[in-house]
Amino acid sequence: MATTKKKIAYISGTRADFGIMTAILEAIRQHPALDLQLYATGVHLTPGFGTTYRMIQKLFSRTKLIRASFQSDDFFGVARFSGQFISKLVSIFSKDRPDFVLLLGDRPEQLCVALVCLYLGIPAGHFRGGEVSSTFDETARHAITKLASLHFPATKEAAKRIEKMGEEKWRIHTVGEASLDVILHQPLPSREAVLKFLGLAAGQKFILLTQHPVSYELADTSQQIRETIKAVKAIGLPVVVTYPHADAGGRKIILEIERERDNSLFKIFPSLEYKLFLALEREAAVWVGNSSGALVESSSFATPVVNIGTRQKGRQRGGNVLDVGYDQDEIIVAIKKSLALSYLAKLKRLKNPWGDGKTGKRVAEIIGNLTIDNKLLNKQIAY
Repeated sequence: MATTKKKIAYISGTRADFGIMTAILEAIRQHPALDLQLYATGVHLTPGFGTTYRMIQKLFSRTKLIRASFQSDDFFGVARFSGQFISKLVSIFSKDRPDFVLLLGDRPEQLCVALVCLYLGIPAGHFRGGEVSSTFDETARHAITKLASLHFPATKEAAKRIEKMGEEKWRIHTVGEASLDVILHQPLPSREAVLKFLGLAAGQKFILLTQHPVSYELADTSQQIRETIKAVKAIGLPVVVTYPHADAGGRKIILEIERERDNSLFKIFPSLEYKLFLALEREAAVWVGNSSGALVESSSFATPVVNIGTRQKGRQRGGNVLDVGYDQDEIIVAIKKSLALSYLAKLKRLKNPWGDGKTGKRVAEIIGNLTIDNKLLNKQIAY
């Protein structure tokens, strides 16, 4: 007698979350007891950000689109998207009836999914809970943790925070960071391929720049990215720049980036495929900005990172990260230190705190063996 597969849903809102979740999604697709339901929304469908839903459909052809996007570059745009998205998601989940839903991190679409799951009685599992950052991302992440039925933190440190939030121990599974599945076990483009793609000569060093807006500092967003751009220009190396997310303030950053479009040292991309971006992380002489990926993924490559500002305040990181403010001169000093041979020699002994690269299979087995019942849904604070 055939056994009904569990329907496991994930809604991707950005190129970044899809890249992180790819190995988990693939492991679920391959698991004999699980059926993957994948959806794309948000930034994937927002004009000007690279129509990145096509990247998802290239790997997962059954991906469905939830047509909600960010129409303005402010808090109202985020709030309007959330209302539009929740309404559409309720209709879709009512029709497709997933048995379990995956959540990642702290973005608004993930918070919306968690809320819908709560009131539709669908259990959900949260990745990257228990981490520390800043701004309303921190608040959203912890809210999602309280709404989720299971927790898949990347590190023991994050797991301890989740337990301190009153979550029962049996709900917490420390599984490692999913991006390491790709970094450690899948082939990435070679250095030669990366330099050819960028149009750079063999042996050429370059700076990778990824800077996002900070929600409680929107009035300063343009000045912050201008300071960063002036700093990287002063170094004199080619600069590979990717657009920020379509968060409030994101278009202000894009406007400043695009002022360098005719600068021959700047290579500007709205978005890039995940494996190519990982290869850029690996080959960069230094990664500058405030991306969470710079703190989480870079230690696997021992790539120096200059982390700017408050966005990642308190987040766990490896020993390859230098924290600086929004000042041009301070950023320049940190970049120069990152490029020094004595500093690079220390990074060869770097330890990666984020896992072993087996997260996808680990998660698929946990969900495959999961009993979905009232115990899973009926949460009580543990103290």
